[in-house]
Amino acid sequence: SPKRMQAELKYNKMDVFRYCKIGYLVLGGLLLVLSFAMLFRRTRWMKVAVWLLGAGVLVVFHYHMFGMGMRWYIGGYAPWSNSYETMVYVGWATVFAGLLFVRRSTITFALATLFGGIILFVSGLNWMDPEINPLVPVLKSPWLMFHVAVIVAAYGFFGISCLIGLTNMVMMSVAGKKNKEILKARITELSIVGEMALWVGLALMTVGTFLGAVWANESWGRYWGWDPKETWALITMVIYAIVTHLRLIPKCNNLWLFNFTSILAFYSVLMTFFGVNYFLSGMHSYGQNDNVNGIFIYLYLSIILVLGAGFISYRKRTNFNNIIV
Repeated sequence: SPKRMQAELKYNKMDVFRYCKIGYLVLGGLLLVLSFAMLFRRTRWMKVAVWLLGAGVLVVFHYHMFGMGMRWYIGGYAPWSNSYETMVYVGWATVFAGLLFVRRSTITFALATLFGGIILFVSGLNWMDPEINPLVPVLKSPWLMFHVAVIVAAYGFFGISCLIGLTNMVMMSVAGKKNKEILKARITELSIVGEMALWVGLALMTVGTFLGAVWANESWGRYWGWDPKETWALITMVIYAIVTHLRLIPKCNNLWLFNFTSILAFYSVLMTFFGVNYFLSGMHSYGQNDNVNGIFIYLYLSIILVLGAGFISYRKRTNFNNIIV
């Protein structure tokens, strides 16, 4: 309709998600620096600055939501039908998850905001297609709204737990005699928040998978067919179920192992989201894309970073043998 055409022209000129990306990266970076500084010293101006930055993130968050609403109005369907839209939604869900934990941990909120900006940065790379297209027949279902929204929201909570785990690995690595007690308390606090995020993510992942099975029965006449996407969704559920239950084994109930496994588990999410879509053939595949190979550079770098932080922090793990609550 003419109104939707005008809305799309306005949407293209506004370039909502590029400005949201800049806002998240700048505000999240400043919040993270202040949050780490407040681990050792808290002053009034720091608290005021954190409050102002948090208010700024909230403004960007609502602008982000406004952009998704515009895509919804223009396309006439929920804006998480392809890789680009899903990445935009994951960024929103990650920041939303950070807002839920802001009262418990400023660092978690800062990490979530920064990660939301990184996700929007990835969504803007040249191998993502931002064009608003008509839906393919199989996606013309109300289950698109529920299944994808729930299961992809889980990725945001898993991402937060991964970032918290990486942050704790770094703090364990730099811990010394002078700051050990302070860092020990903060690592314990962040680990509890990370476990809460894992439980929420696992619950959403489980519900989303069951909703996907109902949709599969409606579309393809079967609830489960061991399609690569279905299989990896199940693998991700099992992996995170193991991570959340490791603390029930006495020898595995320590902060280092919990944080390290919460990082490693996120690679199953990356495989479920990226690997299946682009490199495995199945009913959920978007088709191969040669340009997506560039993301493996960042993936290899992240593996080196994680293994390095894990090795260094492992040597100091005896200082952080608190039991996960």
